[in-house]
Amino acid sequence: MTTVLVLADVTPVDGPESALSARLCAAINLINPEPPLAIVTHGDLALLLPAIALAQRSAHRRTAEYLLVDPVLPPVTDTWPDAPVTVACDDMSCEAAIQGRLRGWTVITMDELPGWLPAD
Repeated sequence: MTTVLVLADVTPVDGPESALSARLCAAINLINPEPPLAIVTHGDLALLLPAIALAQRSAHRRTAEYLLVDPVLPPVTDTWPDAPVTVACDDMSCEAAIQGRLRGWTVITMDELPGWLPAD
């Protein structure tokens, strides 16, 4: 069973705003979710995914999927994404939808979001 981890619901540990990704990673370690994970982000929190993905691999937690809702897309690197990515947008002509399709990611509308299920 895949554990859905919604980044907006994770309360970062205390620290400076400039270290938000490290603070979120520390909070996720405290939560210690059962892998595999489906990591869900919204907006500019998606920019933190490469760092969060690295932290999850370091903790030996497999990520099964990423769901990016109306995201600001993070850069693709040689280590991220390390799992399938689904992008949800209202407007299929928005930059995130276009870039998602170009990257070979699944793109869905917000109307399809309630039916989304994480990969197992």
